[in-house]
Amino acid sequence: MRGFTILFVSAVLFQSSLALKNLELPRWKSFRDAEQECADYLFITNETLERYRCRGYPDEPSVRKLLNCVETNLNAWDDSHSQIKDYVFKQFFVPNTVDCDNVKHTQECLDRYVVPLDRQDRLGRAYQTFQCYYRHYAGISDEVKWVPFHFSEVIQIVGDCLRIVPQCPEALVNFCKGNLPPNPGYPNAVYCSTVRLGLYNKTTGVDFQKLYVQFGDDELLDDDTRECVKRVEEQHCKEPERLVHALGECLLNYLPFVQAFSVSASNLLGNPPHCGIPPSPPPKTQPRYNAHL
Repeated sequence: MRGFTILFVSAVLFQSSLALKNLELPRWKSFRDAEQECADYLFITNETLERYRCRGYPDEPSVRKLLNCVETNLNAWDDSHSQIKDYVFKQFFVPNTVDCDNVKHTQECLDRYVVPLDRQDRLGRAYQTFQCYYRHYAGISDEVKWVPFHFSEVIQIVGDCLRIVPQCPEALVNFCKGNLPPNPGYPNAVYCSTVRLGLYNKTTGVDFQKLYVQFGDDELLDDDTRECVKRVEEQHCKEPERLVHALGECLLNYLPFVQAFSVSASNLLGNPPHCGIPPSPPPKTQPRYNAHL
């Protein structure tokens, strides 16, 4: 009986470890991982998928559906603008070392083949976008990359942290009005949020690459931004003060945290009319064809 109990407990612990691991796995994928998942969703056989790859993804209805699914699966498609998130999608390609103007040629391709398409033609836009990257930017990478959260997921995680770190009603009202740093509950709540999002680690600090892939602002990878954060981290050794100062002095202008906290707090309060939700600034690194739309 004792042996059975030990075996049962071991099995439970093993299953629990798998469950915890699986929570993280969806955030890390390669292009091929997403492609295989989409093939399963769309009942595309391995033989058919291999044919698509060998033929350079021919323009067929099922291929269009597949590539649309892949771009969605990788959270690389921007529904609000009906276009690709360049800062997400390009990480799944190996940069072209032969054509030094690969970025320029990719953009020219997007301007020529994607811009004229109807915004409602999602499959067409997704297919032509992929072909522009595939032909001009680079080959498909086999590397596993971090997949960013949807903004609705960010809202959910911030909302969870506002519950994990209990906030008084007055604090929630301040959050919903967009008042973050003056709020006494802000340090612990923002620390919880950035750690749960995987954007910050108390040992390694700010993860700039994840921040960039999540929010898409080139300034997040700028040397001055990194130096600013490094300087602040050297001045403050305790958490969450170190993170709060790094955000406030170096990063907050590039992140939609004000909107995330405002929406999350408003949701917790039942969306009262006095909560003014601030607009979110558009990412600065979207392809240039934004200007044509």
